[in-house]
Amino acid sequence: MFKRTGVLTAIGAAAASVVLAAPSAVAAPTSWTITPTGNFNGSAGVTVLTDNNGNKIQCATSAASGNAPSSPVAGSPANLAAISAISFNSPCTGPFSSTWTVTTTPTWEIWGLDYAAGAGTNSTGQVTGEIRAITAKVSGSSILGPCTFDVTGKVAGKYNNPSAGGSNGTLDTAGGGLTLSIANKVGGGCGIVGTTASFQGLYTIVNAASGQSPVISG
Repeated sequence: MFKRTGVLTAIGAAAASVVLAAPSAVAAPTSWTITPTGNFNGSAGVTVLTDNNGNKIQCATSAASGNAPSSPVAGSPANLAAISAISFNSPCTGPFSSTWTVTTTPTWEIWGLDYAAGAGTNSTGQVTGEIRAITAKVSGSSILGPCTFDVTGKVAGKYNNPSAGGSNGTLDTAGGGLTLSIANKVGGGCGIVGTTASFQGLYTIVNAASGQSPVISG
C-alpha cells in the first residue's frame, strides 16, 4: 500500500524548529474566551497520513465543520470546539498506484491545553492543544491488493489566531509527538501497513456567520 519516504524526517525537523522558536507557554489557562462562537467551517489543502514505517496516504483537500461553545469556557484543559463533520477528497492517493477513501465518524473534539500571547503565525496568540476522539476507516486498493483499516486516537494541534479582523486563523496538526493507532487491518494490501500513524494538515477556520476566524485566548 505504502512506500517509505522522507516525510517523517521533514515533518520532525519542521516541528522541532517551531518548538525552538516559540515563546515559552504560560501556565495553563483555567478559563478561555472564543470570539465569535457558534458554527465554523474549516478547509485544508493537502493532508498526509503517515504510518510508522514512513509510508503515506495523501489527500488533495479536506473540509470540516463544527461548533464552538459560548464563552467563557472553563477548564484546564478545556473542550473548545466540536468537529461534527470532516471529509477528505476521494480518491486519496498512495504508492503502488493505490487509491483510498477515508470515511470519518465524528464527533471529534478540539481541546485547549496552553495559550501563548503574541505567538503563532500572525503573532496574535497561539493555542496549543489536541484533536481527540478521532475515528476513521481507510479503505482502498493497489497492485498489492485491497486493504481496509481503522484509525483512532488523537493528534497534537496548534490554533494560530488570525490577524486583526482577519479570516486567516489556522489549525495546524503537524508535529507534536502524538500518534494515531491503526487496527483491524483486512486485505492483502495491508501487509506493509504499520501500527501507528501521524497526521499532517493545515486548516483555515472561519465562523460560518461572519466569515471571520475565531480569536481564542486564555
